[in-house]
Amino acid sequence: MAEGTVARSTARMLERRGVTRAGVSRVGVLVAVAAAVWFSRGDTVGALVGALFLAAVLFCDAVRSRMRADRRDALTMWLAAMLAQLREYVVYAGLALGAVAAGIEGAWAWAAGALIALALRDSFLVSRSAPPAPAPAPGFNEAATGPHKPSGGLLKDLLPAPPQGPKESDPALTGRLFGTAGAPRSGPASEPPVQKPRPAVPGAAPPAVLRRLLAFTQSTRFLVIAVTATFWDARAALLTLTVGCALAVTCELIDPTTGDAG
Repeated sequence: MAEGTVARSTARMLERRGVTRAGVSRVGVLVAVAAAVWFSRGDTVGALVGALFLAAVLFCDAVRSRMRADRRDALTMWLAAMLAQLREYVVYAGLALGAVAAGIEGAWAWAAGALIALALRDSFLVSRSAPPAPAPAPGFNEAATGPHKPSGGLLKDLLPAPPQGPKESDPALTGRLFGTAGAPRSGPASEPPVQKPRPAVPGAAPPAVLRRLLAFTQSTRFLVIAVTATFWDARAALLTLTVGCALAVTCELIDPTTGDAG
């Protein structure tokens, strides 16, 4: 509650100064670069200060989400998404450099694995959450390619007509031919079965906080980096990121509603 109040008041102050959401996104990238620089030291002090800078990045996100005065066109949204990806890649590079400085073997391999897992997680969740393509308008193919004409060349009139499939019969005409028009039916009309709604299973849907954690969004990944890099090392952070992205994909396969929070 207090964090939301501080972020909202900061957003109003920045709006009065003419700062836009895109400007706050650029500030978040600069703060992420500072966090990566401190993570690259590979010691406890660097990890602690880098974690504080990551907390500042999350605060920038909270402020940006509470800003009102800004345009929301496609270019601004695309720029914000690209800057969010860029700052995370910078933080991963800082972790890899910190692992190299700490003498951890295979640091770049751990970083590459974390990036591959992140790319798979993003592509999978985005493809599952994308809306279906709209159906083409009636007559679209005819307008594009012209009306379909049967082929046959010069001998098309001499060729036998292809067999036609069964056509739907007229019930009135069938009744007049067989003398059953107007005859009462032998039994009452069958009604379609009524589908009863399945009772809701208590506790079947995970709560919103758990769904957000399982989706492994960027804010969750930054919190994981801050905790693991401070209490363990960069290799533990990169390994946790890889496992978290794999868990997010698995949970999306099991329960498609998990990725809605991300």
